[in-house]
Amino acid sequence: MKLSDIAVIRGGRTFKNGIPESDEPTHSVIQLRDFDKENDQRPIQWEQLTRTDLTGSKVDNNLKVDDVLIVAKGPLKKAIYLNSVPNNVVANQHFFIIKVKPDVSLSPQFLEYYLNGSDAQRWMHDNSGGSYQSSISKKTLSELPVPNISDVEQQLIVETADSVRTEIQLHQQLIKGREQEMDAVFSSLWKERQ
Repeated sequence: MKLSDIAVIRGGRTFKNGIPESDEPTHSVIQLRDFDKENDQRPIQWEQLTRTDLTGSKVDNNLKVDDVLIVAKGPLKKAIYLNSVPNNVVANQHFFIIKVKPDVSLSPQFLEYYLNGSDAQRWMHDNSGGSYQSSISKKTLSELPVPNISDVEQQLIVETADSVRTEIQLHQQLIKGREQEMDAVFSSLWKERQ
């Protein structure tokens, strides 16, 4: 089975001349600079997004809960499951928005983990174009193979991945705390020697 069999893929909104900031904004726009690929806890700083006026737009391309946002440009095609989204937020042309079809039994959370897995990332890397900057087209992304597994297996994978993610975050916090302790030791030595 391929991604287009189980999901609708649409491109982000194109801004030909940049994103004009507005004094009376109607929408916020996610750009590559707003997407922290290293932060699984909070990859998008919603309050820092550029605000613009899209009053004249006839297309509703607002992000919705259960969408999966994926980076289309760059070496890592990071995906994020949107379990909550502020009102009136759009993604720019450097992203694809993936929505699982309503008649398909596939968890968007599972899809996020699958897309971020090494096999799917390798497939996207191998099938991306561009000599200067790697990018994947909508047509190519739609061909990505997706496993056909039961709801129970999907849920097990999601629970395991969530558990691993939490454990990694706890270890990272512990490491940061230990680094701050070491820093404090050297700071106190520095002050004593002056």
